[in-house]
Amino acid sequence: MLKSKSRAGKSLNRAAGLLSALIVLGGCAGNSGKTIGSLQNVEVEIKEEHIDGSLEKALASYQKYLQETPESKLTPEAMRRIADLKIKQAHRAEDAEFDNLAGVAAGSGAVISVDASEAMAENTLDAPETTAPVAKVEPVVTEEQAPEVVESDEEFETRASGSIEIAADDTPLEAPGVDSEEMMSANAREAIDLYIKLLQKYPLYHRNDQVMYQLSRAYEEAGEIDAAVDVLRQLVANYPDSRHIDESWFRLGEYYFTRKKFLDAEESYGKVIDIGVISSFYELALYKRGWALFKQDMYEMALDDYIAMLDYKVSQGYDFDQQNNKGERKHIDDTFRVVSLSFSYLEGPDSVVDYFTRKGNRDYEFRVYSQLGEYYLEKRRYQDAAKSYIAFVDRNQLHRVSADFSIRVIEIYSKGGFPKLVLEAKKDFATTYALNADYWTVFDINEYGEVVAFLQTNLIDLAGHYHAAYQNKKLKDKKAENYREAIHWYRSYLDSFRETERAPEINYQLAGLMLENRDFHGAALEYERTAYEYPAHKDSSEAGYAAVYAYREHLANNLKDATEEQRAPLLREIIRSSLTFAAAFPEHAKAPQIMLGAVEDLYGLKDFAPTIANGRSLLEQFPTAEQEIRRSAWLLVAHASFDTAAFADAEIAYGETLTLTAQDAKDRAGLVDNLAASIYQQGDMARKQEDHATAASHFLRIRGSAPGATILATAEYDAAASLIVLKDWVQAATVLNNFRSYFPEHELAKDVTKKLAVVYQESGELVLAAAEFERIERESEDDEIRREALTQAADLYAAAEDSAKALSVLRRYVDYFPEPMEPALETRQKIADIYKVSGNQKLYMAELRELVKVESRGGSQRSDRTRYLAGNAALLLAEPSFEAFTQVDLVAPIEKSLNLKRKRMKAATRAFTDLIDYQVADVTAAATFYLAEIYLHFSVALKDSERPTNLNALELEEYELALEEQIYPFEEKAISVHQKNVELLGVGIYNLWIDKSIGKLANLMPARYARAEEAGEYLQNIVPLPPEPELPSAGSAVSGQ
Repeated sequence: MLKSKSRAGKSLNRAAGLLSALIVLGGCAGNSGKTIGSLQNVEVEIKEEHIDGSLEKALASYQKYLQETPESKLTPEAMRRIADLKIKQAHRAEDAEFDNLAGVAAGSGAVISVDASEAMAENTLDAPETTAPVAKVEPVVTEEQAPEVVESDEEFETRASGSIEIAADDTPLEAPGVDSEEMMSANAREAIDLYIKLLQKYPLYHRNDQVMYQLSRAYEEAGEIDAAVDVLRQLVANYPDSRHIDESWFRLGEYYFTRKKFLDAEESYGKVIDIGVISSFYELALYKRGWALFKQDMYEMALDDYIAMLDYKVSQGYDFDQQNNKGERKHIDDTFRVVSLSFSYLEGPDSVVDYFTRKGNRDYEFRVYSQLGEYYLEKRRYQDAAKSYIAFVDRNQLHRVSADFSIRVIEIYSKGGFPKLVLEAKKDFATTYALNADYWTVFDINEYGEVVAFLQTNLIDLAGHYHAAYQNKKLKDKKAENYREAIHWYRSYLDSFRETERAPEINYQLAGLMLENRDFHGAALEYERTAYEYPAHKDSSEAGYAAVYAYREHLANNLKDATEEQRAPLLREIIRSSLTFAAAFPEHAKAPQIMLGAVEDLYGLKDFAPTIANGRSLLEQFPTAEQEIRRSAWLLVAHASFDTAAFADAEIAYGETLTLTAQDAKDRAGLVDNLAASIYQQGDMARKQEDHATAASHFLRIRGSAPGATILATAEYDAAASLIVLKDWVQAATVLNNFRSYFPEHELAKDVTKKLAVVYQESGELVLAAAEFERIERESEDDEIRREALTQAADLYAAAEDSAKALSVLRRYVDYFPEPMEPALETRQKIADIYKVSGNQKLYMAELRELVKVESRGGSQRSDRTRYLAGNAALLLAEPSFEAFTQVDLVAPIEKSLNLKRKRMKAATRAFTDLIDYQVADVTAAATFYLAEIYLHFSVALKDSERPTNLNALELEEYELALEEQIYPFEEKAISVHQKNVELLGVGIYNLWIDKSIGKLANLMPARYARAEEAGEYLQNIVPLPPEPELPSAGSAVSGQ
């Protein structure tokens, strides 16, 4: 309804206007052409001046003017002024109470109604500002208004569509000491009477439209609303060009609206709108006609007016985000709310899309979607609320508020308790506003910090959700899908926010997820990134440790059947990661263990130099590490040093290892062996360099450094060998004897005996040497070795002139080894020689006979050597027969001595003839010589035989002649046989026996054999004679030796 401003109690306090009438008179003393009547045609300017506290004076002046001045053209103006001042006089008392409460719309005199809720809005809190100037997504909430207190649609319609009060043209001053209500009523009646009187008396007054305007206001102030409306109807009908026409139509619209005559109200508001933007009521008319249409359920037409109103605000440069003018802000909010109501009564966000598609888009369009969404949210229609925001985003993905709208969708779904929709909305947001998305090609990321921050949180939420879902046993059938999603969102976060404070934590979670899914290699890589590609953080060291663990799990599970060549690259990655971890996080409890693992792997790859370097580094870096770790490190250094021939370093390292090894440890013996081996190798290297003194020193110190080592016996044996090379016989003997004492059952013990035998032999300890050879024979199962040992022992005893021991050894030989025959005969020869030297002729000859006998039975074992030995033995055995033959003299009785002589001759001849069968040159020559000598001796014996004493001279002469005939054949026979011996020279044989034969021939045939100067020629030209039947040929005597 129309309201008097004073009656409403809400007018502004203004200064009273004072009428100052300046009458310009024509025809005064200098202008006789002007009369008082002509004043009707003179424009009189009546100015209003602001004179504080002078309302009563102005009123008195106008009244005095009417009383004292004849009726004229100015009379109606004065009457109007008096009536206006009458009304104003009553206003000031109440005006002061409401000063500064209402905002004047564009200086038009129209103000927006203010109720209790508007008063409360003065303390409105701004929603938190975003980095970029975007629309406020959430509705404003005041300090006094709790979020749960919501204005209903009915309450909103009542309030927002209520009457708009309109201020009068002038603001009166208060009359001091006068009751405002009484003054208002009395003055209004006086003013009404004056306005009516003026209209009746001056129907042609050019300001009657203003008079009617004021009359309607006076009726309104007096509470006569119908009268006021009647006046307005007359005004708009009679004065369509009045400057009050727009306000009058607007007041009519308000009148009809309050009486629910919405069609009339629509028409009245329309008249104002037709005037256009020049009207100060244009905006309000659009707003109220929208409501009129809304009340008629004509929502789209109502929307047209609301949108037109908002378009007008935009054209005036209005800032929709301003917060200074609370009343204006409330008015705009109400407009957007009724727009939301209208669209909600249509088809919601779909109708918004359709409307702006048909009517054209607006820059503030997003606010319509936002307000509609918030309206639905207020009604707990969560999906409709979200749909409102989504509708805008779907069509404006590159709009500056789209990101905020998408955030609001997530918030709405969350408030509504729709976890699946929240999840999908978050995924859409994360994809649409990823830092590499098209959105950021339009907008500067640095200006949208709130959106970027939400993106970070959103990605973390998504990754965390799917990670948890992956771990949920109830979702086992979707485990693979959840894993892929979690990985995707973790990586999305890291791709966009790797430089943020939370990036290490997220990277750590990503690696953990991959580890859970047994993607060990991928997990290792992510753990490494977490550990080393960010500034130090709380998970750095654990990530570094986990990287090594993951690498090793990958090796154990995925490459367990791979070849060493296939495993090597990963092992090197493990080594790199482990060493990096130990260097970066030495304070970590597992650092020594991790580094030890790397050293072990290096050794396994045969990277010995890095093994040594890193092993020593471990020991230096972690001197207080667990004993077993330090022990293992020393062991690896030792092994690698040994493998690189750094045996001295290996010795030290093995020593340190043993220091850290318990006495009862299972591997202690092996470590002792390794220590011994490292020392042994030092000796071996010295030996190869022919530094046998150093070699022996190293070999011998093993006993002190590594007692009980397996290689100890070998080392000491080799030490003795080096000492033997050095000819340090005494030390060598000591070492060898110690060896025998320490290692009596060692496989080298027999060799030690041999070496001792050599050592003693070289040092001149022949008896000791011989004893060692005897020991060799006793200890050996090899007959060849035994025979050789007995032979050596016998020889040594003989050299030491211990013939008894030598004879004992030789006897054992022939007893143990009658075969092979040849060495046995050699031994028998030595036995015989011992008997010979000792003068035991009997045993000597007996041994020779045994030798000849054994050889004669040798069969296939007979050889040139056996025949030689046997032949010489037989020769020696035959020589006594020659001696026996020559010892028989032919004496009387001659027959007896001759028979004996012939018998012995026969025996000797047979003995020597048998020697020829041996076919040994020397023996044959000797036998031939002796045979010739037998014949020669017999001839001489005959010649020297005792003559019979009973013969006369004739008989004796005859006897001599007969004896001569007997002697000659034997002499010829001797020459012939000696010549046979000489013939051996023709086959290259020359020896003592041949020489003796030559000597004999020289005596027997001096003309032929005694010419020394021709001997050489003879020897060169001698032609062997044909063999005689009783003697062997020369060729058969040279078959062997």
